[in-house]
Amino acid sequence: MKKPKLLLAVEQDLFPDLFSESDWNRIRERCDVLNPEPPPSPNEAFLGKYISESEIVVSSWRTACLDETVLSGADGLRLLCHGAGSVKPVVSEALWKRGVTVTSAASAIAYGVAEYCLGMILTGTKRAFWLAQGTRNGEWREHVGTCFGGVSEIFRQKIGIIGAGHVGRLLIGLLRHFECEILVYDPYLSAGDAEKLGVKPVDTLDEIFRECLVVSLNAPSTAETERMLRGRHFAMLRHGALFVNTARGKIIDEAEMIDELRKEKFVACLDVAEVEPCPADHPFRTLPNVVLTPHVAGAVAQNRKRIGALVTEEVERYCNGREPCFPVTEKQLSTIG
Repeated sequence: MKKPKLLLAVEQDLFPDLFSESDWNRIRERCDVLNPEPPPSPNEAFLGKYISESEIVVSSWRTACLDETVLSGADGLRLLCHGAGSVKPVVSEALWKRGVTVTSAASAIAYGVAEYCLGMILTGTKRAFWLAQGTRNGEWREHVGTCFGGVSEIFRQKIGIIGAGHVGRLLIGLLRHFECEILVYDPYLSAGDAEKLGVKPVDTLDEIFRECLVVSLNAPSTAETERMLRGRHFAMLRHGALFVNTARGKIIDEAEMIDELRKEKFVACLDVAEVEPCPADHPFRTLPNVVLTPHVAGAVAQNRKRIGALVTEEVERYCNGREPCFPVTEKQLSTIG
């Protein structure tokens, strides 16, 4: 049986982070790889050199967009496996018109993000970061009861999740191991899916912020969600609440959120900001009730190998004539990150 020709459009420095030797060997067993080595830059010139022969393209961060110019003559292209999160940087109208199947590794990245969220929820409610700083300064338990509302736990508490996509659903699964009530705000979550997930769907963001000890933002960054969270939402948080953001900074009106943070009524564990890296004088770096990490929740360290494993699975499914596990359609673009 003739092997499909595959173009590896993944940057040379990134390739070993994504693909284990065993996963890459599985792909080479099933496909005729056009370029024996990953390119220094998967730019338009590189794509143009090989794409007319390609049936499968594997892309990732910094791969050039497969637009009309790049796709000229690419009549045999059938599958684009994007080894990263959002497919938006690489897809185009020309690609959709050709009927190319597109898959995304967003679900692979979601595992790390969900695990990070859980970690922040458990340590943030316990005020571990702030109390640890106190012990460095010679303190012990002096501020356990007063540290930004005091230490709390999620036992029999309401946990609010904004967004029931890949990350939100994985986080819900992790939280099932704890005795807590999960509230979800997601206009696209059906009643049936909410029931299967074992969560309480709510109709408004106000309900999430008013009722929950913890609020985790896991929504995609789209035109619909931009500046979705305003100062008035954070003003509704109960004294001592925790807010976690691993989504995108532009979903929040940062200036309004900062005004509420200055009141030291709640704490925030933030892995993202609207501008990254944050300027040296950004309040997220200095506010005492904020823990800021440098966008490390998702695709870092060993978690990146999950991306390569997912891409390998999608390539093998294609070679076996099976449908992809994680397809992305043009219609979905307006509601995904």
